[in-house]
Amino acid sequence: MMKTLMILAHPRLEKSVANKRIADEIKNKIDDVEVRDIFSLYPDYKIDVEAEQQALINADTIIFQYPFWWYNMPAILKAWFDEVFDFNFAYGPEGNKLKGKNFQLSFTVGGPAEAYTPTGYNHFRIEELTKPMEQTAYMAQMNFLKPIYEHGMVYVPNVYNTQEAVEARADQQLERIISVIDGFKNETPEVQITAFVKDWFAHFDQLAEDGYFTHSLDKDAQLVFPEGEFIGHQGFSEWYSAIKKEIKPDNQHIIESISITPNNEYFNVDLAVKLKAEKYSGEALQLNVKEKWKVEITKEGNVKIHTYKVKAV
Repeated sequence: MMKTLMILAHPRLEKSVANKRIADEIKNKIDDVEVRDIFSLYPDYKIDVEAEQQALINADTIIFQYPFWWYNMPAILKAWFDEVFDFNFAYGPEGNKLKGKNFQLSFTVGGPAEAYTPTGYNHFRIEELTKPMEQTAYMAQMNFLKPIYEHGMVYVPNVYNTQEAVEARADQQLERIISVIDGFKNETPEVQITAFVKDWFAHFDQLAEDGYFTHSLDKDAQLVFPEGEFIGHQGFSEWYSAIKKEIKPDNQHIIESISITPNNEYFNVDLAVKLKAEKYSGEALQLNVKEKWKVEITKEGNVKIHTYKVKAV
């Protein structure tokens, strides 16, 4: 059975509405879940590293539940990461203990959604502010999942929101968490690969960091693009660096068709994709391509690409 671990980090949990509700209710909604209230466990910040690492080893999916304070996490969670994600545990020559585990951020945001835009008073999108956590997951060879959060999650009596409104949003956030967990329990390889492909191109649309892509490439992956042939992580980074110098972010990959067929221990993925983008030169780019991938579902349950061939049509 899949085991879920929630690392709850809220120094004022007794005053919390949203985080407390999510942490309390998840125990009634998901089988085999453990909630570790790290501020309650370590109010003096003296973290039992061995106990925390063992809890991580025992879990398949780790949810980090916390309030989004000053565009970041509470200090107890930062201290926890500094101590627990240690050399030769989470990274380093022998640091593969978390490889393949799911890394899910779930946090509550007080401000409105429109504040987290280039023209809003916080200027940056939420996903830009969580980049350090995304890279943490990649460094630990974990599967970084799209963050789950709700806005307007602060209650100030007679000033801001009502308790009922915040509780309703907390319930919505919890349902999204449950949906993710249930998806891991029920998905077929075809469903998993399809979701992976959509996420892959969504990251290409934003020209995400190399680490997202290389995490899912075999170290000796064969890569064939219109620009030439490349091998493995270094080859991908070489090709991708050139692409990012030519094409602006916020482009659009439209998946027009996808076919997935088993091939012994692998799966062949045939795709028709349309790219709409703008070059830094100002030129509009529209390109239709056929893609052929060979992928596997690893023993850790992740999609790994072995062959990636792109041909313009």
